[in-house]
Amino acid sequence: MARGKVYLVGAGPGDPELMTLKAKRLVSEADVILYDRLLDPKMLDGVKAELIDVGKTAGRHKLSQDGINRLLIEKAEAGNVVVRLKGGDPYLFGRGGEEALALLERGIHVEVVPGVTSAIAAPELAGIPVTHRGVASSLTIVTGHEEPGKNGPLDWNAIARLGGTLVVLMGVSRLEKNIAALIGGGRSSQTPAAIVEKGGWPDQKMISGTLANIAELARMAKIKPPAILVVGDVVGLSRKLAKKKIAILRPAAQQEESRKLAEAYGFLPILAPSIALVERPLPPDLLERIRAAECVAFTSANGAALALKNEAVRSSLAEKMIVAIGPKTSQALISYGLRPQVPEEYSSEGLMRMLSGKCKHILFLRSAQGSQYLSEGLRSSGLLVDDIPLYEVVASHDPRLDELIKMARSVDIFAFTSSSTARNLLERARELGLEKELREALDCATVAAIGKPTAKELERLGLKVNIMPRVFTFEAMLQALKAEV
Repeated sequence: MARGKVYLVGAGPGDPELMTLKAKRLVSEADVILYDRLLDPKMLDGVKAELIDVGKTAGRHKLSQDGINRLLIEKAEAGNVVVRLKGGDPYLFGRGGEEALALLERGIHVEVVPGVTSAIAAPELAGIPVTHRGVASSLTIVTGHEEPGKNGPLDWNAIARLGGTLVVLMGVSRLEKNIAALIGGGRSSQTPAAIVEKGGWPDQKMISGTLANIAELARMAKIKPPAILVVGDVVGLSRKLAKKKIAILRPAAQQEESRKLAEAYGFLPILAPSIALVERPLPPDLLERIRAAECVAFTSANGAALALKNEAVRSSLAEKMIVAIGPKTSQALISYGLRPQVPEEYSSEGLMRMLSGKCKHILFLRSAQGSQYLSEGLRSSGLLVDDIPLYEVVASHDPRLDELIKMARSVDIFAFTSSSTARNLLERARELGLEKELREALDCATVAAIGKPTAKELERLGLKVNIMPRVFTFEAMLQALKAEV
């Protein structure tokens, strides 16, 4: 039987989209794949090869390096095309050279496919360029976790004197010792320093400080591997270059539009629907109630779409005064040929000013869980108010929400677009046993709310509100956030 071939493939820092085209092709064509502790299991989605997990973590090896070498030889000698898939780059502290030599000694053809190394990618994704004109013109990359008994240990005194940017890989377990060695070697304790955890992962996070306090900050933030230490003045550039992570909690149907808007404003969106919409049947007396009202009000684009897909409803609204709460709702109504009026202020006071002398009987078509803030204010002003729920707002049961809750500490901004997005987020965290952790994350993050009802609900839930835009739209929220954070 002809011998096979082995490809030593770099998978990059974690995001499957940061794999090279060649890496993706080889993974799809391989007979056997030996993979390390992957940064994202989606890298192997749909793969038909035999998959063998040889992952290594600090202190826990499923196979020794010699065992991995023997397995590569065995699979290749059986005539297979073998991919050895590694995080980052195979030859940068990846022991790819050892594997290549072992294969060549047995006469097995081997090819290396470079990958994006986390030494550069992780700081970059956190807003830290490892070199920058006028700041740092050199880069030193070292391992922070040397093999026991290794000949020629790192000379930390020499490394401390090099200047430029220093990146220390795999050094979480020896963080304090490595920092002490740097300071002992002459590097100022006030040198800017940062730790990037899970660079390239959805829950990537970064903490920054100086060599004097970065170890303590890492303990407080519960930093775990994989994480890298970046030392040097370039760390300060992250204040301008790092993208802020924003959690978007809207229903699934609105996530893609929200993602594009968030990216357009320079944010890194995390899509995590906390609510879903379930349509209710229209009440049999709906048309009668519309005829009885002088004014019909819609509080959301969702409600407008559900009501107006019914031709009889559209016809019954033709001669009515139509009110839209918010520009998005107005746009939805206009798309159906209606001409809504929009109050200058989205409040009962704003509505009263607009309706004064024009309407004494108003009908709301909206969510069953919609805030009664507007209705109660109008009733207290003497208006006759009718409410018809068009849809239910329910928990999303979306796995992306669970992932958000687990990674909440790495989120910079939480965007609440309705009271129900807040309630369901906290309720799901409670079910997962992570409410305390979520509240701590929310306390550290920027919390944005669309509208007074949402802000009031957040306050009722014991959460702060940092930003509420003057215009109650998602884009206006992004504009306000961009100006503040």
